Amino acid sequence: MTNYKIYILIIFIIGIYSCDSKVKSTEESTIKLNQTSTNSSEFESKKEIEFKDTININYSEHKTLLNILKILPESTMDSWEWSKKDRKKTVDFIENNNYLIDSTEMYNNIKYIKPNTIGIQVVDGFWTLSIYDFGINDFFIVTNDIVGDGNDIQTYSFRNNKITPTKMVNWFSEFQYKLLSNNSTNCIDLLEENEMTYDYDFSDENIISISSWLLTQKESNSCLKGNYIKYKLNKETKTFDIVDIGWKNNKTE
Repeated sequence: MTNYKIYILIIFIIGIYSCDSKVKSTEESTIKLNQTSTNSSEFESKKEIEFKDTININYSEHKTLLNILKILPESTMDSWEWSKKDRKKTVDFIENNNYLIDSTEMYNNIKYIKPNTIGIQVVDGFWTLSIYDFGINDFFIVTNDIVGDGNDIQTYSFRNNKITPTKMVNWFSEFQYKLLSNNSTNCIDLLEENEMTYDYDFSDENIISISSWLLTQKESNSCLKGNYIKYKLNKETKTFDIVDIGWKNNKTE
């Protein structure tokens, strides 16, 4: 092979190697760009999730409610578990930061906080703590552990920073019998059979509402005065007085 042909062959090989290097460089740059774009997208997504999980809670506005949350007996949350130690950590964080970041979507996720009530999503159930102001350093406390088989409601008094259990029967545990317009056995059985259909709303500072989402006027009018009852806080007597009984529209009508 002549020197000239050898020279041409060397030039050809160098050209191929150069082109291959450029292709590899371009591919590597594209991969890095895609990785950067993906990482950026993941970062923005993560930021968005964290932002959505952040709940603003003004500690000073909810101080009494949050301090009661710290000392509640664990028996108020039998269907789940939130120790006093962990509750104290949560409240202390809120006190220092005026916000809370929930670490999970479905478990122990604070869904709302109102002047007298805090509502927490617990897996497929729901739990609420509500307080009613009876006077200076005197509060009525209601907890409701809501699961598939009904409501576990417990009541307490909170006086001078001391929590004491009270009997539910002294308040509104037999509310359903006040709905009766007919005291026949069949009508009483109707109420008891629908016990798990009662919804309790403790989210108002002065009103407690209890209703059934299944009992309808069309089917129950001969037995009942209504499918809901409302109580209003009476601070003078420290009781809840019935202010309304009637029929509430629901999906089954």
